[in-house]
Amino acid sequence: MKANFRVACTLMAFTVVSARAGQIPIDISALVNEPWTFDSAPGGAWILNGSTFPTGSQNFGGVPFAIPTGPNNYWGAAAAVNFGTGVVSLTIPVGVSGVTSAFTLLNTMWGEAGPNAYLFITFTGSNGATAKQPLVGGVNVRDYNNDGTQNNINNTSTTQVWTNGLGQRLDRQEYILPAEFATQVLTSVTITDAGASEYSRGVFSGITVSTCQAYVTETIALVSSKIVYDPSLQVYFQEVTLTNTGTAAVTGPLFFILEDLPAAVTLANKSAATACFAPIGSRFVEALPEGSNLAPNTSVIVKLGFSDPSGAAISYSPLVAGSLGGTP
Repeated sequence: MKANFRVACTLMAFTVVSARAGQIPIDISALVNEPWTFDSAPGGAWILNGSTFPTGSQNFGGVPFAIPTGPNNYWGAAAAVNFGTGVVSLTIPVGVSGVTSAFTLLNTMWGEAGPNAYLFITFTGSNGATAKQPLVGGVNVRDYNNDGTQNNINNTSTTQVWTNGLGQRLDRQEYILPAEFATQVLTSVTITDAGASEYSRGVFSGITVSTCQAYVTETIALVSSKIVYDPSLQVYFQEVTLTNTGTAAVTGPLFFILEDLPAAVTLANKSAATACFAPIGSRFVEALPEGSNLAPNTSVIVKLGFSDPSGAAISYSPLVAGSLGGTP
């Protein structure tokens, strides 16, 4: 479960990319300064295998992103300070009301281990709300390239969401904003980088904000059994085990979402339809009731039943969401 926290670039025009209700990718194409394919810079810095990196509309772990399509695809803090020393920042205009959580695609060019942080992200509301989160190497940020620099993340608030199989990756951070943001406009998000040449320096390629009263959980591992047919009931059954792999208890309710379930397949369980998590109208069931806790290294089993008179293949994309006072 994510812990709540409180807490120079010219502002430029922006647009909001159309997406699922409640989850809004922010267009940063006017703010980025480097192309994935850039192959030379002071100090020999460039993105290895940059031509393999994703661009455009993407969905990473149930969260939509809009990665610029070019010519520039990301904001590099090193390039912003001409590959020299000194603090540099990027301010992203947002202008979305009632934001409850946010996600970034953020790595470093040269990973540096904590405990000191060299990257910070600050959220600013229209009526005084502010939250600042340090990004510590080896905890919630790391090198984009799996080489000799910092390669660890906590796999809770930060998870790997893309790899090209060649050693390069993108990681996604999730931030649960303080409650006061839900009644204000999130005016801007600022990334501040205090690294140096060949020392940390952020690589930022996407941000999405959410007004959903639920959030994507990252400490829940899923193991699904085979789907078994009971001819006497004419129902297909499956068990899905949800395990808390984190170090803190997860508080209920938790929701198990079945995205992309074929239209011909009906979920027999008591369920409801998503209003925020795409595709809108996906069925979800309550996996852990309100008031319950799932301790670290413990599990809960969700028993699913499917009616499939058409004989269509039963498939879906599983997703687990926690509650910020509402449902997904």
